[in-house]
Amino acid sequence: MSVGELSAALETYIRESPRNYVDEAMALAPSDVGQRLYDAPLVRVGAADDPEWEALKRPEAVGHLFRTPKEWLPQAVSVVSYFAPFSDFVVEGNKRDAVDVGNGWLYARVEGQAFLTEVNHFLEEWLRAHGYNALAPYASPEFRYVFEAGTNAEIEDKSLSFTSNWSERHVAYVCGLGTFSLSKGLITERGVSGRFGSVVTDAPLPVSTRGYTGLYDYCTRCGACARNCPARAISLEHGKSHRLCCSYFDTLRERYAPRFGCGKCQVGVPCERGIPRKA
Repeated sequence: MSVGELSAALETYIRESPRNYVDEAMALAPSDVGQRLYDAPLVRVGAADDPEWEALKRPEAVGHLFRTPKEWLPQAVSVVSYFAPFSDFVVEGNKRDAVDVGNGWLYARVEGQAFLTEVNHFLEEWLRAHGYNALAPYASPEFRYVFEAGTNAEIEDKSLSFTSNWSERHVAYVCGLGTFSLSKGLITERGVSGRFGSVVTDAPLPVSTRGYTGLYDYCTRCGACARNCPARAISLEHGKSHRLCCSYFDTLRERYAPRFGCGKCQVGVPCERGIPRKA
């Protein structure tokens, strides 16, 4: 088994799954039926014993709630991380208005995220079929997260906020997929517009080379995401305020229920579809 074989299986599954397309039951407009949510994924592999995993426990990173790959799967050897870029239908539709959220973005944020949980389970099953143990933390019953401090009864430390015990973006960074942006999205070679997934496994896969050394190496700090943000939650001086972003999200939940989403910081920006050029 190779990374190429795994990548090909993942790409085929995403391309052929009906869950990756808008069906009549979920469509907000007849013209949306049949539109694709995700394009072909990018796959990178990290080492389960990379010292960067422990570094993610720092307060300024994910925090002490974060569990390393070996804390999820003691015999872990590798971490497979993938980036699923949003399709043109999703991205272009969200650029048509500065505030109103495009239908495609709403599907991708809700039904699309549920589909990626299914994709994570597919990777688990695919690796097991090849004789290896595998676990997708984000899709596990043991996954925990907290937004506002004290709002998750399952989290003992009531002082924690905006953290989790597994962060797909931070995992992608360690595995070599990309670096963070001012908006706290992750810029990959295919851009920032998309979502991430990952699986921890004991399969001895070749580790990808990180083409960067810093958290923000790919970000030019151009400020486009800050200018696009309807919530004014992003600034060059302070980066992104998760609290302001989440407060704005609450209004969007009311407006677009049962869906929600925004994504204005990920469209109409130089890093939308690739790594931006620095002056």
